[in-house]
Amino acid sequence: MLSDVPMVRAGDVLVVAFEEHQTEAATRQFVDMVNGWLPGVRVAVMEGVSGLVVFRPEVPDGPTVDG
Repeated sequence: MLSDVPMVRAGDVLVVAFEEHQTEAATRQFVDMVNGWLPGVRVAVMEGVSGLVVFRPEVPDGPTVDG
């Protein structure tokens, strides 16, 4: 059901791209919601594009484990 949804964890940067301009208040509300739902996840917001990506910094190269 959620196989195409990226999974995030504390320490990740969630980059959210909106197609249209968002007000500063709407952006702040969105970021606050994400911070409430996903503690430890940082949010970066972009406009003029659409999509979502997870950037996982400081993870050593190596095998991954699928749960």
